[in-house]
Amino acid sequence: MSLELKIDDVKWLAPMGMHISLRIRFGSPLSSINTYPAKWIHKYTEQGFMMLDPTMKWAYESIGVCRWSTLAGDDTHGILEMAASYGIEYGAAVSCRAKSEAGHRSIATFGRADREYENAELTHLQKFVQALHNAATPPTNITNAEIEVLLFLKRGLIIKEVAVELNISENAVKQRMSNTRRKLGAKTTIHAASLAQQYGLI
Repeated sequence: MSLELKIDDVKWLAPMGMHISLRIRFGSPLSSINTYPAKWIHKYTEQGFMMLDPTMKWAYESIGVCRWSTLAGDDTHGILEMAASYGIEYGAAVSCRAKSEAGHRSIATFGRADREYENAELTHLQKFVQALHNAATPPTNITNAEIEVLLFLKRGLIIKEVAVELNISENAVKQRMSNTRRKLGAKTTIHAASLAQQYGLI
């Protein structure tokens, strides 16, 4: 199921929009979605607010959930005040990762115009983001042989060249490619290689 469909479960809690980035690694998420007002997204991106946003600073330094209002003292550049001028007056931030993971982190923010988030709502949002994070866990059943094929393909080799390099048949290469696409949920081999790289497998 796509991220767009999954967020239907929490849209009612974020009438002014949300931004979810799953499995961030080296600053790049495996997938993300942003439903905040287009004018605010443009302003935020154009002005490079992410580096100044207290919710992002908190999310990269913490695990859990918090209201934006608790970060007002750290809003030295007035990012939260500007968000309020676009109708996003109240918000929540969530940051999570699995206990055994050092690198991958998922971050989300949720906004509304009418009131602060209640404790039960914060808990719901935190569980929602954690579930998305867990669902995007890299597959552990990809073999070294399948990874090897992806590495060669990433370097630009074609199937025939990979078969020669590995001293196997072209059909064996194709089978490994098919297995990898299936395990990663990728539609194409290029997509599979991209996902494997984002997961840190290659």
